[in-house]
Amino acid sequence: MFQRTENSESLEDTSLRLKWICQAQFAGYYTANAEGYYKEEGLKVTIDPAGPNISPIQSVASGINEFGIAGAEQVISAIDNGVPIVAIAVIYRETPEALTSKKSLNITEPKDLIGKTIGVVYGDDENLYRLMLKKNGIDENSINEVPALTGVSQILTDKVDAKMAYEMNDAVLLELEGEEVNVLKFRDFGVKVYADTIFTTREMIEKEPEKVRKFLKASIKGWKEAINNPEKAINQLLETNPSLNYDHQLGYLKGSIPIILTDKNIGYSEEAVWQDMINNLYDFGTKKNKIEANQVFTNKFLE
Repeated sequence: MFQRTENSESLEDTSLRLKWICQAQFAGYYTANAEGYYKEEGLKVTIDPAGPNISPIQSVASGINEFGIAGAEQVISAIDNGVPIVAIAVIYRETPEALTSKKSLNITEPKDLIGKTIGVVYGDDENLYRLMLKKNGIDENSINEVPALTGVSQILTDKVDAKMAYEMNDAVLLELEGEEVNVLKFRDFGVKVYADTIFTTREMIEKEPEKVRKFLKASIKGWKEAINNPEKAINQLLETNPSLNYDHQLGYLKGSIPIILTDKNIGYSEEAVWQDMINNLYDFGTKKNKIEANQVFTNKFLE
């Protein structure tokens, strides 16, 4: 699929497909490149952004990229549908999904959503919202749901009372607009799921395990550096995407740290959490098979 680059350092080419555009959510990988960590492992890594019409799972499964980032639910769904991929590290070990609102509305817990208009992100992440409602005994019919739009205009213009988004995204944007905000974090109300996950194909694991190990080693090192020096990491990120707002991205990265560093072992995941996610998705009727967690993930390349 990928050939060894013929140059003086004999670096091996590989590539990573992000789940979205270049932004602080992926700072660790850009830091790993900028600091030469991939190069130290003998790798030349191309980082490819995604977008609304680009699927990281399709990109990896089809051989366009060797590694990808996707939500843990997306990985489960793909494996449930027979796509031969495996999660090899979890970076966001708590879900960052949340409902953001103006502080004046006093939406601080699930019962405060009753009678409100909520911007919902339909698709995979919608399951997390519905799981949060279910775990807290909230009837979906008591809420007026509308499609969430990208950005914070719906909140600023009072078209919605609260909107789904990553907890470190809309909140920072609203604060930059001078708004005080409340953030109802799903993870604070019974939703224990993984989010941003590094995955590759089963074939890659079987045929090039050392390459997988080297890629993860450098990536985790990049994340540690980005967490320890967030200002530097964001400046490096802006070299790739100068259109980004520095303050927004710095807030985004700092807001990500608590859900990456749930302990010091960046990347590790637990079988029980994976199995609970699988069971919840099956119970919701969004997955056909109640697959076993050991079919979905491995920690062996982090050891």
